[in-house]
Amino acid sequence: MSEVPATRTPLTRDATAVALVPAYVRVFGVPPDRNRAELLLAQVWLENANGLSIIDHNIGNLTTKPSSGADYWRPPWFDRAAIDALPDGDPNKARYLMLNDRMERNAAPEAFRAFDSFDQGFDAWLRLLGSPAKRSILSAASSGDAEAFAKAIFETGYCPDPECKSAGPSYARLRDQIRAASYFDELEPQKKKVAAGPPGLWFWCWGRLLSRRISGHDSGAGALLTGEP
Repeated sequence: MSEVPATRTPLTRDATAVALVPAYVRVFGVPPDRNRAELLLAQVWLENANGLSIIDHNIGNLTTKPSSGADYWRPPWFDRAAIDALPDGDPNKARYLMLNDRMERNAAPEAFRAFDSFDQGFDAWLRLLGSPAKRSILSAASSGDAEAFAKAIFETGYCPDPECKSAGPSYARLRDQIRAASYFDELEPQKKKVAAGPPGLWFWCWGRLLSRRISGHDSGAGALLTGEP
């Protein structure tokens, strides 16, 4: 495993919506509730400029250390000499210098995970959210409270930057757009524990329903299986 180039791998809003729930089922065995799916998708959109700035399929911008053994890419603030060489009029120079200083104090990441596919990127992101240290993010998402969701992201250290703590209004705005698009109407609004069905059939049904809705040809469908990891 080694350093790889920081290559943009964009994914559209619609495509992130289509991919999220099947990835959740792969990791947890059951679908999320609607509140959880909406705020998790809002996080993906906010983290990645609506999917345009995803690097190397790292949907959750997961950080790492080169010593971890995983493939990684370096952020633009890693190389201080390259930053110093930027012209003073470059709009990114001051920000990169600030982040480089923070990186030297272990307060900003020095490397990010790189994945070969979006399936890998989604699964790694969701596994992290399901870990004991980050599980409160999922609970806050299920509450539907965007402020609580932002607070959990900040307090768990997923994003320790002050702007992440105050991102509640941004998550609420994106959540409202997601709900208006009816991406997750087939999911239960809140947690409901039921037995999971055959994953293969569930993936087929979900992909078919959501793809038809996005293309404007679906008039609605019955409830899908829902549950709680």
